[in-house]
Amino acid sequence: MKFETLRDAGLLGAMSAEGRELVLPQGIFYWSGRAKQEAEINATIGSAQGKSSEFLEGGGDDVRTFYLPSVVKHLKALDPEKIAPYAPICGLPRYRVAWREWIIRKLSPFYKFDSALIGQPIVSPGVTSGLAYVARLFASPGDTIVCHDRRWENYDLVLSDMLGLKIRAARLFNEAGSGLDVDSFVDAVRETAKTQDVVAILNFPNNPTGYMPTVDEGLALQKALLKVADESGKKLILVFDDAYDGFVYEKNAAQISLFGHFIGAHPNILPVKCDGASKEFLFYGARVGSVTFAYHPSWGEPAKLSAEFDNKVGALIRGTISNSNLAFQHAVAAAIESGVECDSERARVISVLAERYSIIKSAMASNLPESAVADPFNSGFFCFINLNPPAEDFADKLLKNRKLGVIPLSDSSTGFNGIRVAFCSVEAKDIPETIDRIVAELDK
Repeated sequence: MKFETLRDAGLLGAMSAEGRELVLPQGIFYWSGRAKQEAEINATIGSAQGKSSEFLEGGGDDVRTFYLPSVVKHLKALDPEKIAPYAPICGLPRYRVAWREWIIRKLSPFYKFDSALIGQPIVSPGVTSGLAYVARLFASPGDTIVCHDRRWENYDLVLSDMLGLKIRAARLFNEAGSGLDVDSFVDAVRETAKTQDVVAILNFPNNPTGYMPTVDEGLALQKALLKVADESGKKLILVFDDAYDGFVYEKNAAQISLFGHFIGAHPNILPVKCDGASKEFLFYGARVGSVTFAYHPSWGEPAKLSAEFDNKVGALIRGTISNSNLAFQHAVAAAIESGVECDSERARVISVLAERYSIIKSAMASNLPESAVADPFNSGFFCFINLNPPAEDFADKLLKNRKLGVIPLSDSSTGFNGIRVAFCSVEAKDIPETIDRIVAELDK
């Protein structure tokens, strides 16, 4: 957008330097908006959707956004006094206790750690703001932040455009395209540590590729980052973007966040978990996220560390959105406290997505031509297909010619170019047709 009307009115010139430079990218919401109008099959939406019979007892053929009935039940039962008031700045105490217990419950079967070293989650309005708060707390404009080349497009808006950080992109996949490139990420962290303390983001299951490291890759990453922390003497702020935590469909993959590898692991490593109800509890519009710090035993009493982080992050929250939604925190906390009921509802949804994953993986293996290469994937809501034709042009043709909506992603600096396919929002019966339409447009 050129902002010609604002310019001619003299208002563009009246803006701050940041205001003049800000541009909302033509990204996911643009393509999703078009797909809603033009597509017969919409594989743009990053939310689980399908017939209500797939996730509701007694459901029918009506297509709905998946949700957890226990969350909705508790939301409907709330007293107005749990809806109308302001929430505390750092979150409802009941929710913070419940979410901390939820994290420990998920991690405990897979990692050995001292749960006392996990701080009290701080509530943010979605994972997006949690990531922004952590980056703002630990990085100054002009600093470098490490993340992968295959990344959620909003990282660039939040980290680069809004916060003025330089992104150092590590390769997500090794040269063979068979798995995680541990060395590339560790080398990027090591290089950055030569001049500054390091903020590095690990987003698994990855958006847009749907990749979760294998158990062995997670261990290799832990070992290598501990070595960098030892040798560099710099603080490593490891930020785990765990928006899709737990949606894993292969047994050899790490079943839950790699955050568990780093709790109390090294005095130079601060692990930070950014997650929330948006994806984990299928409560996208609630905008209830969490930022959870884990400590090293040499740093002092965890309760005191948590209180001081509350003050720091609380200042960022108070200075931006003031607080998050009270009612939704009550509803999610009650669902977590319900235990088995909530767990079984989530398991049902994960089972549906696992079936879709299996179908799309098989369809791509059988039908994709050599000119279209799917990245490895085993988890999450998406898969990614690398292309030769420019991604945006191809996505436009898919919509116009094949009535199929996908998200194009590209980065000329890394050679990243392809389409994200959201199998989470495509019914199982339509998945083979989705791949057929992609192949037909490629063959045109």
